[in-house]
Amino acid sequence: MDTDSRSRSVQALLFDLDGTLVDTREANHLAYRDAFAEFGHELTPEQFATTWGRDSRDFIPDLLPGVDQAEVDGIRAAKSRLYAAELHRTTVNEALVAFLRLMAPTHRTALVSTAKSGNGRQILEVHGLTPLFDVVVWGDEVARSKPDPEGYLRALDLLGADAGRSLAFEDSATGRAAAVAAGLAVLEVPLF
Repeated sequence: MDTDSRSRSVQALLFDLDGTLVDTREANHLAYRDAFAEFGHELTPEQFATTWGRDSRDFIPDLLPGVDQAEVDGIRAAKSRLYAAELHRTTVNEALVAFLRLMAPTHRTALVSTAKSGNGRQILEVHGLTPLFDVVVWGDEVARSKPDPEGYLRALDLLGADAGRSLAFEDSATGRAAAVAAGLAVLEVPLF
């Protein structure tokens, strides 16, 4: 391989979690549905579908106009508590995880997710994905969630990687917008 080819090679691979590496839609919906119910609200599958890729700090007030911050925080805490009981409903993207396992030994890897650290770590552990990442940036570790690029920029900094030589894997428009805003090329992952 000549020097020019090496200088253009991919330095780092950055992955989204929910909907990209693991299909968590049903588990998330059921946990949020039950959390909303604890506070006297209904959450239909159609309403939940509009939230995919967004942080609950943003979508709960959109779904419940006029809700105060204490109730938003209560719903979020209830969802986190209820989520563990739904993890058996999650499914790994076998093809993408196989690719990640192949590439992790030779490339820097990061997970950049809007998932909260507690729930996200549970997903990684259940599916044996924890050791595949050099860096993990959770939604509760950034001030601004996707589509803001903060999570991706933080991961690139922690990896010591150049955005122009790195690649992101995302399933949602929100996630793709965040990755592009961080200067990353993005591979769109279809529903699996």
